[in-house]
Amino acid sequence: MLLLALVVWGLVAMWTRHPPALVARHRPEALCFALAQPPAFAPPMAIEPSAAVIRGRFGPTTPPEEALRQTMHFNDEMVASSRTRHVGDYDVAAMWLRLPDEDGARFWLVLGWIEGSDLAVCNFRFADDGPVLTPDQEAWGDELMARILVPANFRAGGIPEVRLNAARGATMPSFGPRHPG
Repeated sequence: MLLLALVVWGLVAMWTRHPPALVARHRPEALCFALAQPPAFAPPMAIEPSAAVIRGRFGPTTPPEEALRQTMHFNDEMVASSRTRHVGDYDVAAMWLRLPDEDGARFWLVLGWIEGSDLAVCNFRFADDGPVLTPDQEAWGDELMARILVPANFRAGGIPEVRLNAARGATMPSFGPRHPG
């Protein structure tokens, strides 16, 4: 009986030290999780991802760039570059946005596509101090897109099976150097 109690105590102790893996709820979240899979995406600048699905607002033929503009309310001055490509079963818009903040401007790489009547979005905030998109940011944005914009990740009827092993309380990975403090 003592042996059984020790085994149970050991299993509980191991389980509480290792948080369970997070399972993606939708494709945008799965794509952000996929960047953390080995070999992990490791840019020299901090990149903070986020993911969202805006449900039921668009027709299946709505261009994803148009849906992004309507939803995010950005204007032409904010768009540094934009292109749409067909990936798997979807047209995916990739847009570099220059958004003002308290330090001047930040650059975001936004990926969006229409799934049925939903707009699916992955945002990647690139940390940098400059007022213009740098060649390094563009190169790492291209690397990021090369890793996740693959046909297997964009098949209708299912999402990529990716789990995130994260610290307790974490909901999304971050990439590059960690912010101080």
